[in-house]
Amino acid sequence: MVSADAGYDCGRWFNITNKLNIKFIAGINKSNMKDKNNVSNSFRSKNIRFLETEEGKKLYKQRTKIERLFSNLKGEYNLENVRLKGFRNYKRHIDWILITFLFDQLLRKLEGKKFSFSYDWNQ
Repeated sequence: MVSADAGYDCGRWFNITNKLNIKFIAGINKSNMKDKNNVSNSFRSKNIRFLETEEGKKLYKQRTKIERLFSNLKGEYNLENVRLKGFRNYKRHIDWILITFLFDQLLRKLEGKKFSFSYDWNQ
């Protein structure tokens, strides 16, 4: 399953993920429609109905955890705005960021601190 924000709520993404047999959930982009009950793409229509269920709300809410983690990785560990050439160099950079993050989390756990998505200076 792939969960995305409302910026990806378009028929193209739903058609592609359907061909790949991937469950795709996207937030509802209200600027892309006049009436949510009259959406031409059947996959978008199913997505809208799913997001109105309790299970859909619960699954979509999980996205916020991922967004906070990425925010932390970008802010504390310089995940974004890297000037590296080549896939291998970029992958190595990401690998080191993730190793550093996990090591920091291990140290926090050993110190008896709870896991948090907050920046270290804001805890």
